[in-house]
Amino acid sequence: MSAKNKSIVFLALAFSISWAIVIGAHLAGLSQTAELAVPTLAAMMTGPAIAALICTFAFEKTGERVRALGLHFKPNLWWLLAWLIPIVLAGASVAFTLALSDRNYVDIGVASRLAAEAQGADLSQAPPFALSTAFIVSMGVVFGALINMPILTFTEELGWRGYLHSLWRPSGFWKTSLGTGFVWGVWHAPAIFLFGLNYPDDRAVGLALFVIFCVLLSPIMTVIRDRGGSVWAAGLFHGTFNAVGGLTIAAISNPVFPWNGIVGIGGFLALALSAALAFILQRPSNVPAPATA
Repeated sequence: MSAKNKSIVFLALAFSISWAIVIGAHLAGLSQTAELAVPTLAAMMTGPAIAALICTFAFEKTGERVRALGLHFKPNLWWLLAWLIPIVLAGASVAFTLALSDRNYVDIGVASRLAAEAQGADLSQAPPFALSTAFIVSMGVVFGALINMPILTFTEELGWRGYLHSLWRPSGFWKTSLGTGFVWGVWHAPAIFLFGLNYPDDRAVGLALFVIFCVLLSPIMTVIRDRGGSVWAAGLFHGTFNAVGGLTIAAISNPVFPWNGIVGIGGFLALALSAALAFILQRPSNVPAPATA
C-alpha cells in the first residue's frame, strides 16, 4: 500500500476514534461537568496512538515497525532543546501579552495561595516554599514535563510525529510540517466546540484559531522530531509545552481571549517566532545529516 493510502487510513481511524469519544461523551452530558470533561479529553488523545498501532501492525513489516513509529530512544542535544524551547515560548508569550495589552503580571505563588484559601484549604501546615512562584514553576517545567512526556508520546505524538511523520516526511519538511499542523488542529475541533478546550467563551472562533495555532507550532516540532531522531523528543516538547501552558495563564491578570496566555495573541506571536526559527534552521546550509529514526 502506498504512503498516501496508509496516511488516509491512519487519519480516518485517528479522527473516528477521537471524535467518537468526544461526541459520544457530549451526548451523554459529560461536557457539562468539569470533573468528567478532563478524563474524556484524555481518552480522546489516545485516538492517534491507537490508529498508529493498528496501521503499523497492518501495513509495516515486523522489522520496520519501530522505525515507522519513531520509537528509537537515543537522547542527544536536541532532547534538551525539546525541553527548553517550550519554556522560552511560554515566557515570550507572557512578555508579549504584558507589553501589548492592559494585562498585568500576577505572582503565581500569591495567586495559588489565594485560590486555595478561597476553596477553604487549610494552609497552616504547608511549608512556605510550597506555594512560592519559584517552586510552582519548577514543578511545572520539571515534573510536569516529565509526567506529560510519556503520556503525550504514547497518545498524540505516536500518531502525529510518529507514524504520520514517517509517511509524510519524504515529501519535504514544509509539506510535512504544515500538513501535520493542519490535521492536528482540525482534530481538536470537537474538543474545542463541545468542551470549550482553550477557548471556552469563544468556541466558534477557537475552531479556526487553533488550526492556525497548530500550523505555527508544527514546524519547530518537526525540527525537534528530525534532529532528536525520535518521537520521544517530540513527546518531550509537547509535554513541556502543555505543562508550561497553564503557567502562562496563571501569570496574567484577567487571562481571557484574546490575551489568554499561550493560546492568545501573545502565544501566536511567540509561535510565529518559532516558525521563523524553524525556517532558519531548515536553510540548506543549516540542515545536518538526518538523525536515525
